[in-house]
Amino acid sequence: MPLGAHLPTSKGLQAALQQAQSLGCDCLQIFSKSPRSWNAPPLDAEKCASFRTAWKDSGFSPLVVHDSYLINLAAPDETARRKSVAAMIDEVERADALGADFLVTHCGAHLQKENEDSGANLFCDGEFSPGVAAGLATLVQSLREVLDKTPNANVKIALENTAGQGTCLGGPFEHLAFVLNEIKGDRLRVCFDTCHAHAAGHAIESTPLFGRTLQRFDEIIGLDKLAIIHFNDSKGEAGKHLDRHEHIGQGNIGREAMRGILCHPQLQHLPFILETPDVETMIEANLNAVRELREK
Repeated sequence: MPLGAHLPTSKGLQAALQQAQSLGCDCLQIFSKSPRSWNAPPLDAEKCASFRTAWKDSGFSPLVVHDSYLINLAAPDETARRKSVAAMIDEVERADALGADFLVTHCGAHLQKENEDSGANLFCDGEFSPGVAAGLATLVQSLREVLDKTPNANVKIALENTAGQGTCLGGPFEHLAFVLNEIKGDRLRVCFDTCHAHAAGHAIESTPLFGRTLQRFDEIIGLDKLAIIHFNDSKGEAGKHLDRHEHIGQGNIGREAMRGILCHPQLQHLPFILETPDVETMIEANLNAVRELREK
């Protein structure tokens, strides 16, 4: 099971890889530009080539890039949607230039005012609420445009489940399944975030509960679509939609439940990538906590 972390690139791409090596990682996640900026200078071709060579020599796999937090592919405003599509195309091209295997993206927010009784992110009686239905249709349209404009890219796009906060899409598994059913082909995958799943109300707080949730995931989406695990504890309580990551074993998911996820036999081939807080000072401690859970 490859184990890695999201590491900063403020000192350069090579520095992030070297840090991952010094931490004993097997894989790596990075941003290719600031996640809170729309624009960034193009990647330097020589630096990309040098990084790709170093990455190949490292034997690490996979390389994961996370896209900008500003992108909203489900935006109802057409100007905002087009800006997000253009930014996502740039993210795909940058990730592909680095030789990344996956580009992780959130599903966006539909930003529609919902009837309180319907619930902004519920999937009830086989139907989406009007806002969710509109948002998912827009998300599918946007992703199709991104894929059509990047036909030669090798990087796969991994849709990340969310905490289901506000009007954000991707909390219920049915949201992800809808997109995957609408867009056929081999370029879309799923990234499963443990903190987000807990916050969205998926039961993962014990090994048996997680087993049943994983079975539901398989029935609704398919385990063959699962490519990445974001392995994070949660500051918030189950089902409260708080997207706040916590150090491994110190949150409301807890050590034993996290051990059950980590050691689940159907996940052992997948990369587990940490996005825990205080990465500059605590990432080594969090990686060691995962290794301890795996050994016992």
